[in-house]
This record gives sequence, structure tokens and C-alpha cells, in this order.
Amino acid sequence: MMASSELTECVDSKFTSPEDSPEHSVAPSEVGAGKEVFDVKLNAQMVNGKSDGSIDAVLEGSGHHCSTISPEDASNDPMLASALMSPLQAPLNIEALFAPSRGGRPPLQRTPTILQRADTVANDWELYKRAGPRFPASIEQLIMKYHQKNNNSWQLAHDMGAGSGICAMNLARFFRHIHVSDPTQIGLSTSRNTLSEWSTANPKKRGRFTFSVCDPEQSTQAFADASVDLVVLMDSAHFTDAEATVRSAAQTLAPGGTLAIITHKPISHVVGNEKVAAAVAALFEAWGRRPWEVACGLEAKSQQQFSLGLDFVPLPEELFVRDKSTRITINAHGRPRDYFHVPGVQEETDSTPLMGLESPDELFEMTTSRVGDKERQVHYGEEDEQGRGWRYEVGWESFRTRIAVMDSPQTVGRLEPELKEIERLIMRTSPNGVKIVIEWAAAVVLATKK
Repeated sequence: MMASSELTECVDSKFTSPEDSPEHSVAPSEVGAGKEVFDVKLNAQMVNGKSDGSIDAVLEGSGHHCSTISPEDASNDPMLASALMSPLQAPLNIEALFAPSRGGRPPLQRTPTILQRADTVANDWELYKRAGPRFPASIEQLIMKYHQKNNNSWQLAHDMGAGSGICAMNLARFFRHIHVSDPTQIGLSTSRNTLSEWSTANPKKRGRFTFSVCDPEQSTQAFADASVDLVVLMDSAHFTDAEATVRSAAQTLAPGGTLAIITHKPISHVVGNEKVAAAVAALFEAWGRRPWEVACGLEAKSQQQFSLGLDFVPLPEELFVRDKSTRITINAHGRPRDYFHVPGVQEETDSTPLMGLESPDELFEMTTSRVGDKERQVHYGEEDEQGRGWRYEVGWESFRTRIAVMDSPQTVGRLEPELKEIERLIMRTSPNGVKIVIEWAAAVVLATKK
């Protein structure tokens, strides 16, 4: 792995600053305990279009447009010369960013077009991210209101394993400083390219970015202890050593800081139309393991972990406030094991050995649930404010598009009969003969550092 100090221009490998962190987050004894720290000062004058802005305003939507930005909205223009991309803004209003629109409940989202940009994406993972759902404003609201309630410091956030950099864009609406890390130089370059264009188009956003190559399990390499307000890991926790990742993140979090982990199911399901739902399920079964392999990788451990939703993520009681630890499922209808289960992967309760495991040691390593007895577990659906935005109105061609982006033309041809059957059923059973509604499932873990 390339050390972060080997990256080009303006990439801070380790940093903390009294100006950037809450007073309790940087202990001089910890900073000096064998850690080389480069201060990142925020001396720029605060800039904002409104003098009365606050974090509450951001969450209620009075200042900025509150829709999240999907990978479809980002391009791969060359990176800017500096990682310090944005002027700073005055504190924003959390309550205002996510205020209900005047027209009432927002309409169903429409799936973005992705084929036109598929040829610009370098790997399967980026194709998967582009072909997936836009993360709705409700997920951002869920995380930020949790953080506001338990910490309310908006200085430094860490987008861990950032990949495409989409999460960092949203963090920049809340935090003064966002550090973006990825295990690979390629992933980090993708983040920088994406964030460079977005920074140019959004000169008055609140936060600025720095970058480093860093494994999630070793995030202490990028931060002084107790210096980070929020750590976010999106769609990639199952690729990590969950125990090491959580402990590393906890070491960097300030007291009261928030750990947020998010993932979503790689395939959607149809709601409100049983015939089309059955046809789409048949399509995905005929497609096979391809979407799951892109989402989870080929390693048994990653697939086992993904099959548990986020229940494999430990939240050690000595590190996190137990009564604030919250595990959330969205559109999993109380059955996350069913919704996230990777086809062909055996669960911890199966009586037969997992295929490919040859020794007792390997069987012992099989992924198990780490949900604690005192942890709060919550389920949300589209009817709940916290679960809205995961439904889309689509036509039959959206299924062809998704397959075309993630797989070969030969596969699209092979699945043509299933696609035509979906088209036929939509024309016969949909109220407008054109569109049906699909729903995505997601899981979230939120925890507060002691």
C-alpha cells in the first residue's frame, strides 16, 4: 500500500488542529505520544450566502437544495491542483435543510440514466455504484440528526473508503473539514476527480477536502486520537475486518463522536404489483450471482458478512455508549437476513459446513451476528420519514439498462425473454401501462463514542 505521504500535492497524511476540532477532541498527551501530526489550519474567513445560516437550516432545507448527489451527477474531469478546494461557510441550520417541501410529500424518484457514462468508468465497483440507487435525503437526515443530538460538533469528518467520493459531497454541506481516504490510489484518484468538479460547481459549500491512501482498519494512520467528529463507511464494511475497522475508527473519534456505517442491497424489488414482482424476481434469478459478486466480491468472508446486513459489525461496549447504539433497517420488512442474504452463502445457523471450508479453524471464522442485547434495533419503511426516498418509478427498460451496465451484451441477449415478459406485464397490469415502482433495502449502524 502506498503511504499517504507519497501522494501528490496537498494531501495531509495526519492532521489535527485546535481550530478544527472540539476542545475535548485533541489531548496534547495523545497527540504527542509517538504521533507525527501536521496541523491543518482553517484561517480563511467564513463565507456564506446567508448570515443567519446554521446546521438546523441545512437539515430543514432553507439554504441549499437538499437532494443528495448520485454518482450519475459526477464526472471524471482532471483533479484540481489543491485538495483545499472550498471557501468556508458560516454554521448552517440543521433543522432547515430537510424541511418538508411546500408541495407536501416529494414524488417518487426516477431512476437516473447511466448508460451514457458507463464507458467512462474504470471498474466494476464504479459501475455498480452508478447503477445503484441515489441515496435519499432521508439517510443524510437520519445520520446528521443523530450526530446533532449526541455531539453537535461539525468540525472534522472522515469519509472512510470513499471510492467515488459521493458521500464526501454531502458531508461538505455540514462539516468544515472532510478527510477522504481509500485503500487504493485508484480509488482515491476517483474521489479527487469527482470532488474537484463538484467543488468548482459549488464554491460556497461549507467544507474543504484533504486526501490519503489508508485502509479502514488503519485509519489511526491519518488522524491524531480523539480528533474526528464523524466517521462514515458507506457500502464497503463487508470488505473489511469489521472488528479492526470499528476499533480504529473509535480511536480517532472524539468523545461523543459518531460512527455511521451504511449499506444497501444490490438488487431492488417491485412493490404494488405482484405479477411484475414475480417476473422481476425471475429475471434476477436467471441473471445469477453477477450483481452480488460486484457488490460483495468473490471472497467467502465478504459474502458471509454482507449476508448479515450490518449485523456482523461489532459495537464494543467499552468504546461506544450502549443505549445510543442503533441498528436500522430500511425496507427489509423486519427480515434483514432474508433481504441481504447472498445466494449460495450458508448462514451461521446452517447445520452443514460452508462450501470451501476445510478445517475447524476456518469454520470457527465463519461470520456471526455481533448484535448486542442492549442495542436499539429499528425498522423503517417508505411510510416513515426516516425511510423515504428508497422507492423509484421505473419502466421495464431500466432493468435492461442495469444489466447492460454491469454485465456483457451476451448476458443481456440471454435475458431477453425475461425482459420482454416484464415489458408485457407492465403494459397489461400497470395503471399507466408504462411504469412500476421498485424499492431498495438498506441497513445503517449508528454509534456514539464514549
